[in-house]
Amino acid sequence: MPTFYLDNEPIEFEPGENVLAAALRHHREIPHYCYHPGLQVTAQCRMCLVDVVDMGNGRGMPKLQTSCSTAAAEGMKVDSQSEKVKHGQILVNEFLLINHPLDCPICDQAGECDLQDFSFKYGSGQSEMEYEKRVYGLRDVGTFIVLERNRCIHCSRCERFTRDVTGTHDFGMFLRTHELTFDTFEDHQITDKFQGNLADICPVGCIMNRDWRFKKRAWKLNKTESICPSCSTGCNITVEHHKNRVFRLKPRENQEVNRWWMCDEGRIGFKQLNDRVTRLAEPQARVKGQLRSVVWETAYEAIVTRLKEIGATGAQAFGIIDTHATNEEMHLFKKLMQEGLGAETVYFPLRRGEQQVQPPREDMDPFIYTLIQTDKSPNTRGALAQGLTGDEDDKRLLAALQAEPKVAVICGAPLEDNAAVCKAAAKAELVIQLGTFRGPWTEVADVVLPGYTYAEKQGSFTNKADRVQRINAGIRPAEGARDQVRILQELLAALGKPQKTVDAPDVFDAMASEQGAFKGMSWDKLGSLGGVLPGK
Repeated sequence: MPTFYLDNEPIEFEPGENVLAAALRHHREIPHYCYHPGLQVTAQCRMCLVDVVDMGNGRGMPKLQTSCSTAAAEGMKVDSQSEKVKHGQILVNEFLLINHPLDCPICDQAGECDLQDFSFKYGSGQSEMEYEKRVYGLRDVGTFIVLERNRCIHCSRCERFTRDVTGTHDFGMFLRTHELTFDTFEDHQITDKFQGNLADICPVGCIMNRDWRFKKRAWKLNKTESICPSCSTGCNITVEHHKNRVFRLKPRENQEVNRWWMCDEGRIGFKQLNDRVTRLAEPQARVKGQLRSVVWETAYEAIVTRLKEIGATGAQAFGIIDTHATNEEMHLFKKLMQEGLGAETVYFPLRRGEQQVQPPREDMDPFIYTLIQTDKSPNTRGALAQGLTGDEDDKRLLAALQAEPKVAVICGAPLEDNAAVCKAAAKAELVIQLGTFRGPWTEVADVVLPGYTYAEKQGSFTNKADRVQRINAGIRPAEGARDQVRILQELLAALGKPQKTVDAPDVFDAMASEQGAFKGMSWDKLGSLGGVLPGK
């Protein structure tokens, strides 16, 4: 690759790449506000100034240049640490702070604010301006965000995002000079499903997420890498939590899946993780028509005893698993039903997803609109890859229930909104549910085994493009619950089919060592960005 030199350090760049992008890719910091890799370059903030002492032809540029709009060239020599550059950065930063209020003590961006960080690192610490600051009011501009224009530094990220990414043209530039402002039209409310991204890309506390506002300081949050389970896209996210309470979900960059973005539907999914009212916190067994709390060992013993009494095999054993279950859980559930109970088929609700929202314009990049799918589960492709049985109208599943199986095992909450399915399964002599929250299946189950949410366990999902991606444990689970992988292994052991695996990574590696769609993969090789199924 061609090379230029940044502070005498060689930096490889791709043809057409600008100096700032190449520097950031090599983990070299050059302060900037308006530049974002997912937006068009405008060189508006002027903070990324550098001194080009040699353009690659032996001649330098007479003035400081914005590195975001300066194309890298072979042999170019760039200085980002000279006194000339530092003086330019101080002047730019001071200019940006002329009208910026001292809101840091009450601003939700504090702790992750670029203006704070760069003012500390590159600012002068003083100002020559003494006149009153420009003042605007707080604006309610959308269903998901609010606008505090007093803090705006005119980076134009919001305007470029709604113009070039969503194509909705929600933001624009109004007035001039001292009164210049970025705003929406006064009679216009933002209604698209990607508003949270505006708060993400805003480098200051100008655009704020309603759900996050005044809830917690950013520096207190612990961040766990995971995957959004709200649809089959599988957006890469961080689950951000403090004292075992989740406060927000934010997108994590993965160019193969969601780039830098995620939808608002996925963002609000964290609320159920904090639900302590309907959470299943301990195993229960039905005694005289009422669910009673029991210890785990007693629940397993009762299940084994009851199975022996019933003697169900083949079509008499019915199993259905939710597509919110991980690949590892599906693998073990299939073993439980086929090897432990002798069932011939394992069912799941098949919903082939399609793009839910169409882009408003044809002359834009429609990628962001492909993120929202009609399949509202993260692992439909995982179920298909493992050979589980399902069809979009659930005919085979309903036919299996019409045969009146004696044992029904339910993993998760599949088809809980389908009263006919729940009613038909409830006729079985033994109904076992592995669940996380109370619901229709809990009302008909004879034994309830509480599991973990996706933020409390390890595992993997297979998204709409057959990319296998890992989830990780971040928050502590309910005290009486157990990991679904552990529950399924303990059930198999109780039925005389012990497994050699211990946790989800072990199960995945064991699954990948067998003949099947995952053969040849490994947990470690998935990494933080995942890997595509072999042959896809």
